[in-house]
Amino acid sequence: MSEQAGTALTVTFTAEQIEAIDNWIARHEDPKPSREEAVRQLVAGRLGAYGPHTVVPNFTTARDIV
Repeated sequence: MSEQAGTALTVTFTAEQIEAIDNWIARHEDPKPSREEAVRQLVAGRLGAYGPHTVVPNFTTARDIV
């Protein structure tokens, strides 16, 4: 089974946002995720990809749209 290629996105972050991402990474055990992987994990968590317990209240996700 081959892994499907993703779509590259270019996103600009402020210095404060980069600091917050780096702080999030620092709280993880080794091997720490790269910034790119950290952003993927943060987005996936925000969208509820890890289960219903990770969904932020009042945040519409793809599974809410029918």
